[in-house]
Amino acid sequence: MGKTAKMKISSFKEKIFKFLSLNRLIFLLSLVLVLFLSDKYLFHKKLGFEEIPNTTDVLDEMNYVWAGKSFLQTGIPTAWSNLDAYKKNGEKKVIKIKNLSLTYNGEKPSLKNVRKFDYPLVAVAEIDVGKGMEQMLMVQPFIDHSFFSGLIFGLNTPDDIKSFTEVHPEEYREIAIKVSLLTGVLIFLLAYLLYDPLTAIFSFIIYSTVSVYILVSRYALIENLLVPLTLLSLIFIALFKKPWFLKDYQKKILLILGGLSAGLSLAMKEVGIAVVLTGILLLLINKTPFKKILYFLIPAILVGSSFYLYALFIAPRLFLEVLTSNVSRGFFGPLNFIYAFYRPRFAGFPLEGYWPFGFIAILFLTKQLKENIEILIGFLLYLLVFLFWGGLNYPWYPLVFLPFTIIASGLFIRKLLIEPSPLSLIIFFLFPFSSSLHWGHNVFRSFFSNIIFYRIFILGFLVLGIFFFLRKKLPRLKVIAILILLVILWKVYQWNHYGFEYLIANWGELSEVFMWKF
Repeated sequence: MGKTAKMKISSFKEKIFKFLSLNRLIFLLSLVLVLFLSDKYLFHKKLGFEEIPNTTDVLDEMNYVWAGKSFLQTGIPTAWSNLDAYKKNGEKKVIKIKNLSLTYNGEKPSLKNVRKFDYPLVAVAEIDVGKGMEQMLMVQPFIDHSFFSGLIFGLNTPDDIKSFTEVHPEEYREIAIKVSLLTGVLIFLLAYLLYDPLTAIFSFIIYSTVSVYILVSRYALIENLLVPLTLLSLIFIALFKKPWFLKDYQKKILLILGGLSAGLSLAMKEVGIAVVLTGILLLLINKTPFKKILYFLIPAILVGSSFYLYALFIAPRLFLEVLTSNVSRGFFGPLNFIYAFYRPRFAGFPLEGYWPFGFIAILFLTKQLKENIEILIGFLLYLLVFLFWGGLNYPWYPLVFLPFTIIASGLFIRKLLIEPSPLSLIIFFLFPFSSSLHWGHNVFRSFFSNIIFYRIFILGFLVLGIFFFLRKKLPRLKVIAILILLVILWKVYQWNHYGFEYLIANWGELSEVFMWKF
């Protein structure tokens, strides 16, 4: 090989090294920024979290902790349920409530005496969950859903509590907030791996500063655990597809970790099957050999089936009847998804534009299927499961879409900044911009809430569209338009902070026109 060829190879290696080093530096700086902002945003995430959203609207928050703590104490979860399967099988038995469990003939439950207890057991307890004393049907074992979420949300609650009333909202909601901090970082990481630093940062900021996302992330609900688990599984699969990990054992470890994350999603709740299916489909599209797919599939099945095998062991007949009850619950109707698209239907939540904007942003991804395959497949499979299982359309069911709608929103904003279209400008104005303007300016500074101010913004966006339309003939106009958009995005960012503080300060006193009744 001649000197010239050697010099070319050496130069090529240097360029590759510099490129990789630059990418690494950008990633580290972006990650440091995200971690810094996460700490900064913690103030808003915790502002009034003990009471807002109302802690008495969704009993499942406290109920999951009851199930988790009772499982730690006895190996058998006990909690509240209104399913007929428990009443039909357990009402003839004489039982008593002791601590967090139901005793049968004075005997404490354990994994050793499940056959003697002949589950289920039921008992009526008088408990004050924040609305005064009320009678609640406590069931054992509670297998409506997995107790795994209660183990996580109950981390702040002592393991040796003696009563159901010793579980407090501030304890489990603080864990939910910590989960949301992790979720924000995971959103950044996945968007960074799939797209670029700008999309990743925009996605992180949207999740961390938009009022509706801050509020829903406070709920100690299973869906708020499925979100980070979904992100984790997709991150490991995205890393598997990158050329950074060349050794076979590294690839296998990534697939195993992705499978464990997906399996835990399934163990948490039945809808988690969407995460498992997403992983398998993405690996098949990537033409991954079946032997390697097994490194994902086997841990997913082992972990995913753990709760269901446990339930079959302690109460096989009850498990099948509870499963049948869950599948055959009432049907809300064909408008199921439209309700989910419109707004999150938690009590007292404000009317805003970011929630529907996320679903609209998903539609824009269909223009480039190959580039957006991970987000689209994940969204569509969750949509399929949502339509199949979400018959009653509880307000927390659509939370599973957040990993996809938020990253789609971040990508939409990035494309709006770089290469906008008339349609994208209109959508941005009608949904995110108008939402931030209303809550962060019009009601926050009520003295300046008038139609003239709004008309000025309409004309401003019209001029912005003209600037971008003429950008090829007059390149300077594009630079001016981008600068104007950056200023607008900065104002939207500020308005989101102001709007959230206004909502918290006036919670329960908002105009009925701009809030949802559950």
